[in-house]
Amino acid sequence: MAVGQASEEAVFEVVRELVDDGEYLDSIPGIPTPAPSGGGHYLRTADDGFRRIYRRGSPGYLRAKQAGLVEPLPALRTAPAEAVHEAETVIGYRLPPLLRRLYLEVGNGGFGPGYGILGLTGGHYDDTGRGALALYRRVRDPATSYWSFLPAILLPVCHWGCGIYSFIDCSRPEGPMWALDPNPGPVDQQALYREPVALAEWLDRWVKGKLYQPVLVQDPLTKKWRGATEQEYARYMAELDEPTT
Repeated sequence: MAVGQASEEAVFEVVRELVDDGEYLDSIPGIPTPAPSGGGHYLRTADDGFRRIYRRGSPGYLRAKQAGLVEPLPALRTAPAEAVHEAETVIGYRLPPLLRRLYLEVGNGGFGPGYGILGLTGGHYDDTGRGALALYRRVRDPATSYWSFLPAILLPVCHWGCGIYSFIDCSRPEGPMWALDPNPGPVDQQALYREPVALAEWLDRWVKGKLYQPVLVQDPLTKKWRGATEQEYARYMAELDEPTT
């Protein structure tokens, strides 16, 4: 079901507020400490200190924020109009309005679920050093093509790690979302599936902490590959959730 313009406006404002407040990723590092304390996950700093990683919105994060143990994430730069025009020329479609506005008014990627929305030229990129348009170009280039089965209307917009990506359908203004998870086994079109949401609802779920990483599963009855159900997602995320202490 398409999401109305009013809902897109509300989602846009909430995402912009999270970016303005420096709370625009799911994993937010705490202030540097000399040693781990209290459990959870930590990153080692350049001077051999540690920074605890908090999950945005979790009880542990809220307590740490109140205690002054986390700092806002760095400010983001917006995408120049030239980068948006370049992407639309290459893809052959105008970007879905909500995504276009986020790039131009909020940030050239770097915010959102997973490792953050992929930016356009000059913006946020994945672990291969490629942003959304660079990945799109590689897919379409016969000399370097991988994911050659992907329809040309799909733009990669989010990297979740381990080769898992979310895509947006640029041929429709509401921006239906797709996902690719090659980890269970299939590395062809079986790894690609349509998600039951468009961009606005996808981001709304993320804002509310209810967006799950794409997970491909093999149906126990049909043996066909499909996206995980809400219950399967919930069990998967429960295994990854941080301690509340």
